[in-house]
Amino acid sequence: MASVNILSKLKNVRKGQNLSVLDIISIENLTLSDLELIFALTRIFKDLVETGGKKCDLLKGKTIVNFFNENSTRTRSSFELAGKHLGADVINVSGSASSGKKGETLGDSARTLDALNADLLIIRDANSGAPFQLASLIQAPLINAGDGWHEHPTQALLEAFTLREKVGKKKLTYLFVGDALHSRVFGSQVRLYQKLGFEIRLAAPATLIPKNVENWGVKVFYKIEDALPGCDAIHAIRLQTERAAGKFVATGREYSKNYCINPARVKLANKNAVILHAGPVIREFDIRTEVLESKQCLVQDMVQNGLPTRMALTWLLITSKLKKTNPWK
Repeated sequence: MASVNILSKLKNVRKGQNLSVLDIISIENLTLSDLELIFALTRIFKDLVETGGKKCDLLKGKTIVNFFNENSTRTRSSFELAGKHLGADVINVSGSASSGKKGETLGDSARTLDALNADLLIIRDANSGAPFQLASLIQAPLINAGDGWHEHPTQALLEAFTLREKVGKKKLTYLFVGDALHSRVFGSQVRLYQKLGFEIRLAAPATLIPKNVENWGVKVFYKIEDALPGCDAIHAIRLQTERAAGKFVATGREYSKNYCINPARVKLANKNAVILHAGPVIREFDIRTEVLESKQCLVQDMVQNGLPTRMALTWLLITSKLKKTNPWK
């Protein structure tokens, strides 16, 4: 009965609409109508989860493959739970356990999974652009769960949904602080917030600012205190040390001193400014504990919203009437 009720709500909101894309690879390809549909369905799935009705059989008989070639806690767990809550069979494949260790190419690994009739492939890979290449090789829809320094579209979507819940459809002045150069989340968020009409700012050392970022409509500041006045949201970006970002700053201590989000800096922003971070958060380095555990901080809200957002995307892609052509024929 729960599945019947939730399906009725989903169909009522969806009204036969499909996403304009066959894969979720980049925010760039999503329309405003796509975004509104995703947010509306995420709200329904969140209500389902919060009322304790986690399990339903909307995707019973479907198979989802999580193909993660990089470490992940939040993204992988929420995608796995999303599939299982929807009633699908979920298979997890890691790079260390795949035939890639024997010399098989990423494309051939993806084709193998596709040949086993997977209904959705979710991939995370250290190589920027990998999902773009794989999408043309497989018939199943594909979701980019993070590729190199490039994009992490589902993370941007869950954050935007979190902001919608907190502040509504306002056009915000949004400040990024930190390692934008190596951050794939930054790549997706800038694309998304441009579509939503935000004023986008970035405060970071010159060595951690992407080349020509001003051409994306981003206002650059080198001193965080100059960037904070008038801001409605502050997003701290972790120093991506696993991507050699530590070599782009003199010392971690100096970086944290100049860019850590502390209570004094938060007071320079608008009174009700919210604090965000994609995680994992390095306490006292990215954000001071007092700020991280304050009511203004939305980090835990973002983690909670990851599940319903990914449930919405998974259901939309698998049930879409728009299908990819079979690359094998």
